[in-house]
Amino acid sequence: MARKAIVDRNTVLQLLKEGKSSQTIASQFGVSRQAIDLYRKEFTRTGLLPTTGAPPRPLATAATVPPSNTQPVSVAPLSTSVKLSDVSLDQMIELMIKAFAALKSLPELENEVAKFRREHEALLQQIAQMEESEKKRKEQETRWLQTQNPDNLTGR
Repeated sequence: MARKAIVDRNTVLQLLKEGKSSQTIASQFGVSRQAIDLYRKEFTRTGLLPTTGAPPRPLATAATVPPSNTQPVSVAPLSTSVKLSDVSLDQMIELMIKAFAALKSLPELENEVAKFRREHEALLQQIAQMEESEKKRKEQETRWLQTQNPDNLTGR
């Protein structure tokens, strides 16, 4: 089992405010640069650390996403009851690992969606063919009834 380094969040925040690099802070605590970068992102997002560089790009909204021919997918809102300070760095890393694992299955899911879409199109064609044959059958039935009872046509 790997040992877990203890990192004082307040010290990391102070060093980041002083302009120290993530690599410098990481070597001081004996952790990876990525671990310090996670703290940096957390502090920036929560407003404890001012942003430096270009402002982050906003996420795509419904107004900026071009419309597609697919049905909209409803997404449950994120839970706001969990505060970032309630989540440990290990939990964040574990969530990121799970997210990347989920991304790996994305092509597989896209292929499955494409397969269902093809099946859906084939079924729509079958329905159209059945409706057309039903229409023809009804026309034939009407003509047959008219030939069996010609008095209905003359109004007698």
